[in-house]
Amino acid sequence: MTKDESFRGIKISFVNLFFTVLTGIVFCFILLISNNVKNRFNDVNDSMSKFIICQQSSEKIKESANYLTEQARLFVVTGSREHLDSYLKEYLETRSQQKAFRELEKVCSKSDLALQRLRIALEQGNGLIEMELYAMRLVCEAMQEKDLPTAISKIAIGDLDKSSSPQEMKETAINNLFGDGYMIYKLRLNSNCQLTVAAIEQQIKKDLNMNADQLGSNIRRLRVLFFVLLIVNVFIFIGFGFLVILPLGKFRTSIENDEKLDVIGSLEFKSLAESYNEIYEIKAQNEKSLLKKAEYDGLTGILNRRAFDQICETSAQKEQKIALLLIDMDNFKNVNDTYGHLGGDNALKSLAAALSETFRDTDYVARVGGDEFAAILPNCDASAANAIKKKIERINKRLSQLAEHFVSVSVGVAFSDNGFSKELYDKADKALYMVKERGKRGCEVYES
Repeated sequence: MTKDESFRGIKISFVNLFFTVLTGIVFCFILLISNNVKNRFNDVNDSMSKFIICQQSSEKIKESANYLTEQARLFVVTGSREHLDSYLKEYLETRSQQKAFRELEKVCSKSDLALQRLRIALEQGNGLIEMELYAMRLVCEAMQEKDLPTAISKIAIGDLDKSSSPQEMKETAINNLFGDGYMIYKLRLNSNCQLTVAAIEQQIKKDLNMNADQLGSNIRRLRVLFFVLLIVNVFIFIGFGFLVILPLGKFRTSIENDEKLDVIGSLEFKSLAESYNEIYEIKAQNEKSLLKKAEYDGLTGILNRRAFDQICETSAQKEQKIALLLIDMDNFKNVNDTYGHLGGDNALKSLAAALSETFRDTDYVARVGGDEFAAILPNCDASAANAIKKKIERINKRLSQLAEHFVSVSVGVAFSDNGFSKELYDKADKALYMVKERGKRGCEVYES
């Protein structure tokens, strides 16, 4: 492509590629930001799940510790074996505290403060269990229970406790579970559980604030990208309209009207229009050439019989003033006999040239036969009769100056106010016949 060609227009293929790539890039950014938004929501969801699990785990540890405390106290006070069995079932089988801690381990890392505090709370709970088991062992010893559960029988009470009376053992057990030492352990456990919930709540607030900031930034970016997409679509619509739709509409109208195409639109459409216009020019020239061959006499170059008949037909449909001239060349046979066909052709050419040059450009002069000519003079009435006769005289004078031919013309003229008709032709023919009867070489106007 030359330098001039590069500025002729924009390639629609280039525009399509440009906007496709631009749209693809924008969509990639939208996907990336959307994925980031999704991750932020997942983080928020994970944080909320973590908070719920942590809260539930803390509550379960407190509830389990309170339940064990309740059953241990009831046993040391009442001595009912039912409470001992309930205690051991929770401690050995249900194991709510251990299960709650394992649930929290699934969602917390080892460095999480919440997990560390809950581990401390669990250790404190184990300390309480040891105190409770020791107190219940004392009560069992005071009651002289022989069939003790393994977990209770393994608890050592020491020689001092064994020498004590059953009443003293029971009082010692009650003091252990209701004393200040036990309550301090209990308060610490509850405090650590509450601190665990507070720690995870603080962490969640921090995560939520951070995620909220990132979500806000991503939403702003998405708005910008969607605005860019809107602008891109507007430019695509406008560009497509000017480069494709508008040219196609104008091309269609021009083709329907058999006109050349405007060189507009994209480079491809401009090239198409230029190619079409070249073909249109060639076609027009060919049609003009064919039309000339069809409507003009090949020898004389003036209108032929076919064209003259079409002019007469058109004139018959109009109400206009015209003059019809029927023109015959005199002595044409003698010219052919004396000078041959070449001489006859030259005489016909000379007469055609004289007629064309004498009459107006708006008049129609035609060769309608071998040596027969005719003319239609639009916007002409009987007042022009003398002017027509003088023109015929000039033509005859001009023809007489051709020494090699010795030809002249006889002309019959008729006028009409309503265009061409068969009656007008007959009148002009009668006027021509009158000229022939008088000896040829002249002009006669038909008069009723």
